[in-house]
Amino acid sequence: MSNFSYVLVSALFIACNTAHAVKPIYDDDNVIFENNWKAFEKHHVGGIKSKDIGQFIALYSDSLKWSPPNWNGNVILGKEDLKAAAQSYMDNFDDISFEPGGAIIGEVGAYFGGSIYSDVGNTSNSPNRLRIHGIWSGKHIETGAPFHLKFFIIQEFNDDGKVITLNEWFDPSSIGEQIDAFLANKANSN
Repeated sequence: MSNFSYVLVSALFIACNTAHAVKPIYDDDNVIFENNWKAFEKHHVGGIKSKDIGQFIALYSDSLKWSPPNWNGNVILGKEDLKAAAQSYMDNFDDISFEPGGAIIGEVGAYFGGSIYSDVGNTSNSPNRLRIHGIWSGKHIETGAPFHLKFFIIQEFNDDGKVITLNEWFDPSSIGEQIDAFLANKANSN
């Protein structure tokens, strides 16, 4: 094979392998990503665990667009709606904890940013759009029933470190089912 052929094959190989390559992740992006997931832990998780609604809501921008976990006709809610929902959990449950990860089979991490593949071709290495999953646990105050809740959200942060969109997927009704099962087991054991 001639030198020209080697150069041509090498150029084609390099072109094919770089055409779909994701942009490199820069150190600044890593810092932003880490600041964002740590802000989630400090404010969202920390506020719920300590029952401090001010700490919780400080993470969210005034213009927040919230898609709650339950189907509501796909109506987008705001910051005050999120605050009321969080306050309800704080008022009705004790010993609340969050275990990052564990909600996706075989997945070790809990915080992911950006995307490499998309069915519509849009990819991103933005450190400001996070996928977060984990397990919430706690105890229903009125009955003493324990609960566990698989949790998955996507949060988008602005440049000021505030969440501007929050999309949640979990089954709030499963808490009621766990309370009912606890009470049924308690009644059967008496």
